[in-house]
Amino acid sequence: MYLRFITQFINEVDKPEIGVFNAMHYIWEHRFTNDDDEAKLKELYAWFKSNLDAPPWFSNPKGYPHESKALSWFKDSSKEHILKMQEIMQVLEKYGIIVERLTSKAAPGTIVYEDEFQISAVPWGGFRKKAK
Repeated sequence: MYLRFITQFINEVDKPEIGVFNAMHYIWEHRFTNDDDEAKLKELYAWFKSNLDAPPWFSNPKGYPHESKALSWFKDSSKEHILKMQEIMQVLEKYGIIVERLTSKAAPGTIVYEDEFQISAVPWGGFRKKAK
């Protein structure tokens, strides 16, 4: 099974943003969090930077045809990563940012990247609208 965490929020110029990590950055950069929550989010972000590889197009976006279409999903065996995401969810939800957890029993699209903890897949049909 695969899991994806998504959120939607409006940034300071009324532009929709998507993504849990974007939401984290947004609320701490704009000082919407108290100091303890900001420290917690920064600690969690640092943990993910050290414990989860970014697909190549996230770290070097030139030359990868899937960069704008692929969505990242955790493998359900990535227990520690999922627990850390739930910690992020708790902090974000304190500030009114709702995080949805999507699941898929089968690969949610054509897999274009895979490692021990995650996949990135170009979604098929209905997954694109719900999971982006």
